[in-house]
Formats: sequence, structure tokens, C-alpha cells
Amino acid sequence: MGPQAGKTNPKKASPSKKEQEDIPLLFYMPDAEWGEFFDEADHDGSITFNCSEQFMMYCKAARFHDTTRQAHILATPSPKEQKALGKATVGFADEMWDPIKSAVVEAGNIAKFSQNPHLAGKLLSTYDRLLCESGIPRPRLGHRIQC
Repeated sequence: MGPQAGKTNPKKASPSKKEQEDIPLLFYMPDAEWGEFFDEADHDGSITFNCSEQFMMYCKAARFHDTTRQAHILATPSPKEQKALGKATVGFADEMWDPIKSAVVEAGNIAKFSQNPHLAGKLLSTYDRLLCESGIPRPRLGHRIQC
């Protein structure tokens, strides 16, 4: 018999806290608390947005001076419909949106987490873990991790 004969395999040890921080926190569902569709009021000056998606699509329409689309985005409660309205922004050009889109998403998320303490606590509890929406690769937003 070999050296392992008669021995059972020990259970794999749980990863250390440091090892856990190196593992991305994968999430899926657009309306999950980490997602852009999550229903949580955020304020930007005098405007209240019902989710980060609404903020992003509103800013997208603003970038191209599509004030009609901005008004429709604000009046629409559904994040899915807000996204569709944003995709139809008049005058949209990648070369004008691409340089600022990440900053817009970042600003929306800063508002979301800083204005909602219960979400901020959850975010801070992830420490330095990478948050990764694991549904569909979205290279336009820099999501290239295929999960």
C-alpha cells in the first residue's frame, strides 16, 4: 500500500481573511444591492434619482443636450425603461461618452452608498474585494471578467 492508503482526505481549510479578500465578490441581478437597478433614492443637488441607472442615463442624455430624453428618464420609474431611453439618446456618439462614462458611474455609486448608510456598511464590509457583476460580460463598461 502507498503512503496515503487508509487515510481520509482532510477537509479543505477555510480560506483566511486575506485569501477571502483576494476572491472577487460576484453578484448578479440588476436590482441586487450592488447593481445599478437597485431601488434606492439618491440626490444630486435638487434632483432625486430612484437608482444609479436613472442617474447614469440622465447624465448620458445631458452629455448630448437631449433635454427631452432627460425629462422622460426622470419621469420613468422602471430602470429597464430608463436604460432603453438612455440608449435612444439623440446625438449619441461613443467618442463623446466613452471618456466620461466611468466617472459618471462612479459619481452615481458614490451618491448611492454615501447617502444610504445601510448600503455603505455593506460595501465597507467587503474591504478590498473586487465587486463583479457576473451575468453578462460588458466590455463597454470595462467588465471583461467572464464568470
